[in-house]
Amino acid sequence: MQYSTTVAILLAAGSNLANCIPLAARAATNTDATIKSASDEWSADTDKVSQFLQVATSLNSADLVSQAATAFANENNELVHKKVLDGFFLTVSDPNAGVQAADTTLVTDGTFSTVVNGLQNLATNGASMSAGEVASAILAINQDRCTFVLPAIDSYFAAAGAVLGNGFVDVAGRPDNCPLE
Repeated sequence: MQYSTTVAILLAAGSNLANCIPLAARAATNTDATIKSASDEWSADTDKVSQFLQVATSLNSADLVSQAATAFANENNELVHKKVLDGFFLTVSDPNAGVQAADTTLVTDGTFSTVVNGLQNLATNGASMSAGEVASAILAINQDRCTFVLPAIDSYFAAAGAVLGNGFVDVAGRPDNCPLE
């Protein structure tokens, strides 16, 4: 009886170990695909927010609130992609210096949260804002976003491009109404 229990445990452990090996191998081969996907999706979210910021001052109050809510969701979704890339470039034994500096700008300096809060304000209060208040809010968001946030995102994209080695480095899409940097 004891022999059969020991054999059963070893067989179970062996089958679990066998199942783990392909997972580890799969994780290693999926690194490039994961980095590319996070970078591409972050870029797409950034472009959507930039598109909103370009047209926000021309929208009626209902469209402003609706599109601001979508831009706010896209901006928050960027954090998901940032976290994925942080796992490859920041929370490792030899962090990427450019990503470290970008993370400081985005998180420690609070520039990312300034953009998030500005978009949330437009989504929540945009319907009751005057055209001048909307224009001021967009200018405030763009001053922070264009000057600090987008260049920091570019640093993440540069790190991703270096790992992928495909000669392509994505650049965060800027709205046409970025203040002069």
